[in-house]
Amino acid sequence: MKRKKLIRSVISLSLVIVMLCSLSIPAFAAQKPEETVSPNWTSISNMNIDMAFVGTQGCVSGTARKQSTASHIMGTLYLYKWNGTEYEYMDEISGSKSVGTLAIAIEFEAEVGVQYKAIWVVGAFTNGISEWHTIQYLETCR
Repeated sequence: MKRKKLIRSVISLSLVIVMLCSLSIPAFAAQKPEETVSPNWTSISNMNIDMAFVGTQGCVSGTARKQSTASHIMGTLYLYKWNGTEYEYMDEISGSKSVGTLAIAIEFEAEVGVQYKAIWVVGAFTNGISEWHTIQYLETCR
């Protein structure tokens, strides 16, 4: 009888210790590290679009670089203006390059308080196969 009581006491004490230890150890959800999403492109190395205003003078520019395996890269930069109900076409410019970075820009007269949208459509070619991607940028003239 004493032996059963001793075993029960040891088991109870062990369970109490396990429970106390589990309550005393803080549990935190692991936070994901900051991740940068980078596309896995075959023909395009990178592409970027930017817009800036100096007073009412606006400039939007698009840059794109091809992978070293691509034969050439081409792109068209479109500019739109918000007229209160929809984006209204303003201008576009295209270019292509077989070496280096493709960079094109549109300069325009802007209106304070109006939002402008630029769309940069880029295509690069590797072994006769094209790869196309589009990015856009919104900015309000202040």
